[in-house]
Amino acid sequence: MDRIDIANNISTNIERERIRLGMTQSQFAKELDMSLSSYKRIVNGETSRIDIYTAYLIYRLTGRFACEIAGFDDDVITLVKKIKKLSPYQRNYMNAMIDAELAFSMNSEKVWQKAPEEDLISVLIPTGNMADGMILDSCNVEKFDVSEYRKAFGNAIHMGIRITSNHLHPVYNKDDILLISRGPIRDGDTGIFINTHNKCAYIRKFKQTNPCELLPINNYGETFFVDSDDINDMSHWIKFGYVLCKVR
Repeated sequence: MDRIDIANNISTNIERERIRLGMTQSQFAKELDMSLSSYKRIVNGETSRIDIYTAYLIYRLTGRFACEIAGFDDDVITLVKKIKKLSPYQRNYMNAMIDAELAFSMNSEKVWQKAPEEDLISVLIPTGNMADGMILDSCNVEKFDVSEYRKAFGNAIHMGIRITSNHLHPVYNKDDILLISRGPIRDGDTGIFINTHNKCAYIRKFKQTNPCELLPINNYGETFFVDSDDINDMSHWIKFGYVLCKVR
């Protein structure tokens, strides 16, 4: 982005936040400790310069970081935005998990001398009876060396899931590890989808039609239809990731 792009993004995003909060320009300017004329210069794209105090007040008022207002985004910012939506208790849990991962990283050379840190992924091991439409309310975590799979999949390998029952036989058997990518799910991919209504997770083959079809992988279970033109219908499903391969 250049200075003009940033100025346009700032003007658009600040006005969008003002409207979301139901405030007039005068009220919003007052909350940002600036004159109305100064505020209008910003929203008219006449300047991209915002001092650090104004950026701080924007965050206090809207919950948006300066980089978000400027239109900058990357995987770290995306993660932070998701964490902000969690409850304080959920944030504490995520913070503990991050601390655990950092501690593991610092000690990984002692524990996994044969594998560099980037080749060790976290594998979720669901507890209880693993079944189609199970609630992922409890799981253990183990580390798995994927160095021999990097040549085929590169950095697309993000995590893994261990199959703990034969419910998905013959496609997946007990103790298989599914290597998962968090990238966009494409037509024909086997994806893991979480329904926001019943909180259950499903492994389904994704068929890009209209409506989209989520097909059971072993012909057992319900086929779900998702209207890609209906935002409300789409919001009922979280795309957790898709299966790159299974390790048996």
